[in-house]
Amino acid sequence: MLARLVTVGLLLGAGLSGVASATGGSVASPDVASFVVTVQPGDTAYALARRAGISLEALLALNSLTPNAAGGVDLRAGQTLRIRDLPPYVVQPGDTLYGLARRYGMTVDALLAVNSLPPTTVLSVGQSLRLSGPTVAVASAPASSAPVIQTPAVPAPAVQVPVVQTRVAPILPPVLTTQSLPVPNQASTPNVAPLALPAPLSSALPNDWRGAAMALLGTPYVFGGTSRVGTDCSGFVLQVFVPLGVQLPRRSADQAQAGLPVDAAALLPGDLVFFDTEGRGTVTHVGIYLGEDTFVNANSYRGQVAVDKLMADRYWSARYLGARRVLPETLAYSH
Repeated sequence: MLARLVTVGLLLGAGLSGVASATGGSVASPDVASFVVTVQPGDTAYALARRAGISLEALLALNSLTPNAAGGVDLRAGQTLRIRDLPPYVVQPGDTLYGLARRYGMTVDALLAVNSLPPTTVLSVGQSLRLSGPTVAVASAPASSAPVIQTPAVPAPAVQVPVVQTRVAPILPPVLTTQSLPVPNQASTPNVAPLALPAPLSSALPNDWRGAAMALLGTPYVFGGTSRVGTDCSGFVLQVFVPLGVQLPRRSADQAQAGLPVDAAALLPGDLVFFDTEGRGTVTHVGIYLGEDTFVNANSYRGQVAVDKLMADRYWSARYLGARRVLPETLAYSH
């Protein structure tokens, strides 16, 4: 029953096996399935805590969650919750701070902070990292953008906890489906439906994608976020392009199949640029090209939406996979 009701660890790389270190009891790859759960439609905080054999208070503390104004707990379908502390992790060849933070549901800043490491840290193979820092919860989006499950903080005795039915927006079709960029294994990474169309930013003119993108500079990076309160890379792209009528999927890997492929030498402002930040040869990050070798993106390392160099930056140029042109001809690339 537990396996049927709760999809465990999908967003964090299910199937990782724990391998004990020969030195200090650390593990090379913790069995994530034993430490996290993924919220499904109809789940409540109380039910998840009871199912995991922990108290509601412990679940809230592990995930830095607090009751809302009504005394309940806001959960979102697809949200990952920690149900017990993860053991230390031993760095393996090819690991990056960004890749590990994303795999274990943390921000890069949180991973650095829990290990008392400076921002300039370069990981070494065999290095032991703690993974038990506080989890950054997905920021609340406007009421129209995603269903929120409201759960009572403490259930009344002998009263069944209510299940809130949620509606998930249909997946928006990509502009084109010409495949040229590698995508992750679909079995291990769930396809999250895109949210309802974001409203155009008040500071941007009609059809001004550049103004909309720059208006979001400084927006906090939140994995799974798609609002001005907090956003991830693909959520940022949706906020800029969807109000202009450009229909795109939710995930960066799927966005990499939309539109037309573009050579690096032929990039125009407004093209989507894609990267492999985890060293697996698949798309894990997306940004919007601005011209003059710069692009704007929701950057987890910086912790916010920011402008970065493309080919002139050794980090991004080494991880660049390709670009796609998704803007129609009616929207000028010179904006």
